[in-house]
Amino acid sequence: MNLVEKLLKIDAGKIENPSKVITIKSKKLKQDIEFPCKAVDPAKYAEIQEGALEIKKGDVRKINMYSMKTLIIVEGCPEVFKSKEVMDHFAAPSPKELIRKLLLSGEIDDLYNAINELSGYEKDEEDEEEIKN
Repeated sequence: MNLVEKLLKIDAGKIENPSKVITIKSKKLKQDIEFPCKAVDPAKYAEIQEGALEIKKGDVRKINMYSMKTLIIVEGCPEVFKSKEVMDHFAAPSPKELIRKLLLSGEIDDLYNAINELSGYEKDEEDEEEIKN
């Protein structure tokens, strides 16, 4: 069976973006926090990446990693970080500020990496082995 035949057998109405609950052991909040997360739309993901680049004279001068990671987290966990009620409770004027108030740098990385995996970026086993050694 070729690819076209396989695709035509898939029920288009049942296609869903991957999602799961990510648990972060928050050192700031001193408890485990469960974040409902989902894969980020590919066009939105690319838009966020492009917005994090500073280009001068045709060369990439800077990549604002914090901005990119927090915007990916906002899009991947909208129930939490786009919640007006939660932002008001923590006196955070924006979703990015809410992330800064709730999460430490390593926790931001953990959540960002989990959303990346949901978005189709798999961990490289070779990199994982290198980290263990």
